[in-house]
Amino acid sequence: MNPLLDETMEGAHVALAMGDMAAAAALYRKATEIDPAYAEGWQALGMALVKLDQLNEAIEALQKLIQLKPKDQLAYSSLSLAFGRAGRIAEAEEMSAKAKVAGWGGDPTKIGA
Repeated sequence: MNPLLDETMEGAHVALAMGDMAAAAALYRKATEIDPAYAEGWQALGMALVKLDQLNEAIEALQKLIQLKPKDQLAYSSLSLAFGRAGRIAEAEEMSAKAKVAGWGGDPTKIGA
């Protein structure tokens, strides 16, 4: 991993632990800018944004995560949570189903369209 990315993620984790969700989100966002292929950064950013009730941006971050990790159960579960909080129930249910399939070792990309 890149030392700047390591330092940024560490700072974000500290901000999160201290309860400064806005600072954590800003640092997680910076981490995704440093390395756009760093899935853990997108996961952390998405969940921080859910907690900040910035749901549209959270959904975008978590969709990026799914592009990077299309068979990851946590990615689909997180996106389901974001969709649910945004009142987008049908999409939340679809992501929940995909999370289950991923958890069973199946291919969630083959569900829905």
